[in-house]
Amino acid sequence: MATPLKAVDATGRPCPEILADLAAILAADHAVYFRLGPEGSVLSVKAPKVFDFGDSIGTKWIGMSPEDRARFVLEWIRKAAAYCRKPRVRWHPA
Repeated sequence: MATPLKAVDATGRPCPEILADLAAILAADHAVYFRLGPEGSVLSVKAPKVFDFGDSIGTKWIGMSPEDRARFVLEWIRKAAAYCRKPRVRWHPA
């Protein structure tokens, strides 16, 4: 079954945008947690000395189509990557 939302192009290579976003999330000392369950989902990214990024979705997830869920997860990846590229550093007293 063909889908209009593809993470891989016709040559079998991942789209450069998603690859760059995943690389930003997986760089350095980031700890990444994904939970994509039937009753809800969570994404969190944590790194030393910066504030954490996290988001979750509960009951709305249940009624979403698989394509809607995929789009939602891609948007999470984009948001997490943007955060990882420009994190908020924790304040430490001098």
